[in-house]
Amino acid sequence: MILESWSIALITCSAVVIIFGLVGAATSLRLLKHWNLGSDSELQIKLEERIWLVATLVQFGLVVQIISAILFIYAADYFATVLKGAMCAAGSLTANGYGLPALGFKLITIFAGSLWIMVHRLDIGSEDFPYTRLKSYLLLGMLPLLIGDGLLVVLYLVNLEPEIVTSCCGIIFGDAEAGGYSLLNYSSETTVVFMLATISALILAGSLVQLISVQSPKRAALIVSGALASSWPFFYLLALGVITVQVSPYVYGLPHHRCPFDLLHYPYLKIGLPLYLFLHVAVLAGLGAATVRIISCVISGSHHVDQFVRRSSLVSMSMVLLFLLTAGWQPFAYMVYGGQ
Repeated sequence: MILESWSIALITCSAVVIIFGLVGAATSLRLLKHWNLGSDSELQIKLEERIWLVATLVQFGLVVQIISAILFIYAADYFATVLKGAMCAAGSLTANGYGLPALGFKLITIFAGSLWIMVHRLDIGSEDFPYTRLKSYLLLGMLPLLIGDGLLVVLYLVNLEPEIVTSCCGIIFGDAEAGGYSLLNYSSETTVVFMLATISALILAGSLVQLISVQSPKRAALIVSGALASSWPFFYLLALGVITVQVSPYVYGLPHHRCPFDLLHYPYLKIGLPLYLFLHVAVLAGLGAATVRIISCVISGSHHVDQFVRRSSLVSMSMVLLFLLTAGWQPFAYMVYGGQ
């Protein structure tokens, strides 16, 4: 599989992202060692110019990584036509132990890169560049993730053999109590939906508090934003679980077709695209607002923080509601109207 065109495209994307990361990390090390905003030396001027280069590299790297994640999913769909037992990307990604971790690393690096760009925008909006050192540390922390992502992609492709017998999504995401493999390890569909509804209500309430109490004391802001920052990953994972086991069967009209990836194909794209778009924008905006608020409590600086937190909180709350409405509409319509 390593010589397939899909494989070559994926490895190329990973290599480009890693090269961008290495250049950015090298610049970050120089910034941490020599950064002195009070100096007007030639070195300091060059370092300030390099900030824009690093930002450009991160933004291009983020675009390439998003493209790589999309390619990875569609490549897995293609591999499903070769692997025995696989009927969609879910079967291909579970054909060995590297597929799902590779996809997870791609998503983590996309979120991390997006958060870095948010912090960068606030940093350059202030005259004293308050978050420059923090950005450098964050970029250095992202480099192992980028390298790990590239290694996992290569390991996945190298260990992907046509002779491998894998399973379909109906078994992989089946109900364990009914004899399914249950990769998600859920006890019942109702439990997953209830958990998502609960954490959604808590996140909406917390985001509302964060929105209306922008000028609150630092300690209160840290508690609220810290709770939100830790809740968004759980919301994201639960949302993906609900899409897989509860929403997708109603979209397909088949009770045992539980694939989160086929939603990105025609004719299901009209449901899948807004569903995933609302989810990812909600999580990104919510994480951004919480993360930036926490940073501003620790490092005083940008005067644009309050405005950013307000806007991001509003966006995240709106997207959560749209996601819940979109996810709930298909099962509701199926039961009310008796079909698709």
